[in-house]
Amino acid sequence: MKGIYNRVDFVDNSRIMASSRNKQEARLQELILSAKSKNIQVRTEKLLREAGYRAKSGRCRVHGHEVILLDRDARLSDQIEFLASELAEHQNDPEPPTAAPAAEE
Repeated sequence: MKGIYNRVDFVDNSRIMASSRNKQEARLQELILSAKSKNIQVRTEKLLREAGYRAKSGRCRVHGHEVILLDRDARLSDQIEFLASELAEHQNDPEPPTAAPAAEE
């Protein structure tokens, strides 16, 4: 009895998949560095879930500092897409107002 796969028909995609994953990880690291250059902290964490509640990646301010939380359990492609969109949105946000210098008398 012949095996299900002939050696000629079976293609080992593990190297291709590993290469793709490495490219995605590199892209995610590029985005994290880009965020850091804009004074945005990016944290990858396991976001807790409870019955009836679906946690997801998000952006917030902590003690006046921008923070982006990425769901560690999300697919890499989803993390990349979310972070890229947040950085693009940040690019379009107007600069926060700064305190006006004191008038000299």
